[in-house]
Amino acid sequence: MRAFEFLTEADAPAPKKVGREFNHLEDLVFTETNGAQRAIKVLKDLANPSKKIAIKWDGNPTVYWGREEDGTFRMVGKNNWGREEGKSSSPEELKQFIMSRGKGEEWRAKFAGDMAAMWSVFEAATPNDFRGYVYGDILFHPGKPYQGADGRISFTPNQTTYAVKGTSEVGRKLSKAKIAVAAHQQYGYFGDKSGEPFENPEAFSTNPELVVFGQTYVSYRPEVSADNLGKIEALAKNQNTINKFLTPVAGMGYLQNEIYSFVNAQSKAKQLENINSESFFNFLQKTPAKAVKIKTHSDANPGVLDTLFDLVREIMAAKNEVIRELDAAEGDITATTDGKPGGEGYVSGDDSVKLVPRDRWTPFRAD
Repeated sequence: MRAFEFLTEADAPAPKKVGREFNHLEDLVFTETNGAQRAIKVLKDLANPSKKIAIKWDGNPTVYWGREEDGTFRMVGKNNWGREEGKSSSPEELKQFIMSRGKGEEWRAKFAGDMAAMWSVFEAATPNDFRGYVYGDILFHPGKPYQGADGRISFTPNQTTYAVKGTSEVGRKLSKAKIAVAAHQQYGYFGDKSGEPFENPEAFSTNPELVVFGQTYVSYRPEVSADNLGKIEALAKNQNTINKFLTPVAGMGYLQNEIYSFVNAQSKAKQLENINSESFFNFLQKTPAKAVKIKTHSDANPGVLDTLFDLVREIMAAKNEVIRELDAAEGDITATTDGKPGGEGYVSGDDSVKLVPRDRWTPFRAD
């Protein structure tokens, strides 16, 4: 269970050379030059009340909505964004575009209908003077509504089920709504790639049929007393050696990306205990030429890969301990995945990292 409070502040994340806008805490070891030290600092600072730890909502599908400079309202799905042919100006156009994509999948007709049915609610809630677009993930909608039982409102947008106390402030709002959306970013124009954190859900609260969440922050502060912090600190002394090993050399500028892909692949395969050098070289066999070059480079720098992967596993273990403590906190909202406490994890907005329980979480999108 979790303790959340609903705020709207967010910090702009720093750009990363490898990975995504928000990287996994353990990935900092090979995506940043001071990654191990920063991971340790993040872990130790999580108990600080000034830190912002937000829920990582597991919403689905993705939606972009807003108004053009002339006030025209538009709403599109993930595959429409940035495509002129998908720049829908009516629910009928949105439905037609979605139906024109793919290969005639059975789910597509319902998905297109569900998206079109949400149009009028989003348009009514979007202020006439608003300009730009908001990006978010749907939590429930008429095609997949919330359920009410035992004094709670529950919904399962993707893999995680959320249950909200009906008597809470959030629960009372949700009980009147047809749609709830977790908003993440705001963009200046259609197809914009450089968004800013969405900070003003109150502006979209005029229509009770739509509830827009901004960042949803955890009010409980974990103690963070991971038993292996000392081991992590000892291993982190090798960060300079790891940096030297990862520095791109002629004909092998892909090493960091290969490590990133490997760790993700092990996560999806539920092989996190096998994040090690042996499994990495097995993974590289799909591209023999790369495997030979990386193996030669590793042999010239003995033990560095082993240390790197040791750090990844140890930081992951400490992070999982923090997640377990956050999941166990009491609050108005609870989350379960496959019947077990917890959801997709959390985001440390101050630090631009995500705390995702990879041992139980497999990325999946239905849209």
